Amino acid sequence: MRITAPLLLAAALISGCAQTSIIPESSHVSPIPALTSSSGYPALKTAIDTLFADSLFPPAWAGIKIVRLKTGEALYSLNPHHLFNPASNQKLFTAATALRTIGPGSLLATVVTADSASRTIGLKGLGDPLLSTAELESLATLTASALPPGRPWILKGDVSYFDDLYWGEGWTWDEEPAAYGMFISPLMLNGNTVEVRVRASAVPGQPPEVSFAPPTGQLRVENVGVTVVDSVRNRLEISRRWRERSNTVTVRGEIPVSRTRSTSLSVWKPDMFATQLFAEMLRNRGVTVDTSWADTLAVPGIEVARFTHTLDSAMTYMNKVSDNLSAEALLKSSAALRWGERGSAARGIDILKEILTEAGIDTLSVRAVDGSGLSRYNLTTASALTRLLVAMHQDSVRFPSFYASLPIAGVDGTIDRRMRGTPAHGNLRAKTGTLNGVTALSGYVQTADGETLVFSMLMQNFLGGTTPYRNVQDRIGALLAGMNLKQVLDP
Repeated sequence: MRITAPLLLAAALISGCAQTSIIPESSHVSPIPALTSSSGYPALKTAIDTLFADSLFPPAWAGIKIVRLKTGEALYSLNPHHLFNPASNQKLFTAATALRTIGPGSLLATVVTADSASRTIGLKGLGDPLLSTAELESLATLTASALPPGRPWILKGDVSYFDDLYWGEGWTWDEEPAAYGMFISPLMLNGNTVEVRVRASAVPGQPPEVSFAPPTGQLRVENVGVTVVDSVRNRLEISRRWRERSNTVTVRGEIPVSRTRSTSLSVWKPDMFATQLFAEMLRNRGVTVDTSWADTLAVPGIEVARFTHTLDSAMTYMNKVSDNLSAEALLKSSAALRWGERGSAARGIDILKEILTEAGIDTLSVRAVDGSGLSRYNLTTASALTRLLVAMHQDSVRFPSFYASLPIAGVDGTIDRRMRGTPAHGNLRAKTGTLNGVTALSGYVQTADGETLVFSMLMQNFLGGTTPYRNVQDRIGALLAGMNLKQVLDP
């Protein structure tokens, strides 16, 4: 990035001439703005400013703030109050909301109830985003052993814990059927996705074999794929008839002999999918289930089985792998617990605004609409994010869970391959954020002399991939981790 002052254009008037001056077209090109960073420490300012490449900034835009945790002093700022889309940095707000409302160590559950009078089994989702097929099988075993034998039952999936908005505000239509754009429900299974496995046929010219994990007869398949010996001319495509709101999986294109492909797809009406799969499991254990469906009304009955995961586990999964469903589940669960009504994102955001106010953040200066950051409507600033991170560090009860949930540079999560072999490796902990044209990184880092810094780096409005911009973030992270802060502040 150029750090010289903008060029000034001069106009000269020539009097007494009958000639017409022609201004070259190139003179109309606007000058590229200078870097407008600020810091009370010239050496630090220069060290960070020089990491910005002329070819990246502009046209891309960056907002950065670095704060000394011990004193709250801003060591470096670049557009700290400008609004950016935080992408999955939004999950930092969601984690703070869940820790405030649900609490560290609290349990998220999936519960089975039974009512003998109405012969009804209820499979009730209470916002647990981590329930797996194996755990649903355990619930089926416990349920089958608790029910009186020889009676037919009706199975209802109880989805009364959340509202019926199955997608987030501002999510784009073409997120389907990607697994990260799954549908939101309080009754969740395998992240509300299904894994589709495609194995080439042993005979060229024949369609490949298609299977699902978990195995189920609920999904239909349209398989017009072909097994080939030679190189692939038509790439294999695995999708779902999402335009028709259907759980019909489609397989098209070519796959070489002896090859396998797999992908995860979102499931339409995942609460119904989980309920019907549970019905299959009960039948396999000798329970007669006549009908099954999902219901937005609470299902009566006494509890016969439950499976739980801790909030800490769900929050760690949310932040380490940037899981969108966990984020939406935690936001809506927070609302359900606080307000005693069906959990909604909007009511969860009301709790978030309380937290922002307490942290000294003007709630009118940011916009939050979902828990995951998938929405294009979210807007925040580097200043707001660093204020939140400072406030979380000051909360001795909740901070250990919050800090433990963050990815570690070069070690795990979404930054497991970043900053390896630098002073940030195993040191820097931060949440990433990624959308088309957006990348973010916000968290904590220890300097070489043991001080903790809080930082937020937001970058957006670029074409192409995120790699060049992430490289800038990584260089800044490594610089902060490797510097002796005392020497910088008192050279």
